[in-house]
Amino acid sequence: MRIASLRLSWSVPDRSHAEDHDANTRKTDLWGYVQQDSAADAFLLAATDESSRWSGHEAFVIAAPDVAATDDVDILRQTHFPEVPIKESKVISGKIGFFNCEKAERLLGWVHRDGLQQ
Repeated sequence: MRIASLRLSWSVPDRSHAEDHDANTRKTDLWGYVQQDSAADAFLLAATDESSRWSGHEAFVIAAPDVAATDDVDILRQTHFPEVPIKESKVISGKIGFFNCEKAERLLGWVHRDGLQQ
């Protein structure tokens, strides 16, 4: 038996919807989001995957690779979470999101896609 637990960030119709909200109130979700069509892709992949890349129970983070905020992520982190340490290998700059979805890509083949791109 295989069980996939999908842990979605804030599910929105498109990135512009997430950008319309105040960055100060979005700090609790680390300015993350996932477009609904990409989230649906993750559910379909988890339900229909017949590969042997995983078994048992796996949890997958499903989020866009960027943040929906106007400020640089390092400024957001320093402003709202200055006490949180950063792993040596983690790059905190530009619009790179705080969520790591590498496992979803590696085991499910899922990557967030912009709803405007095909």
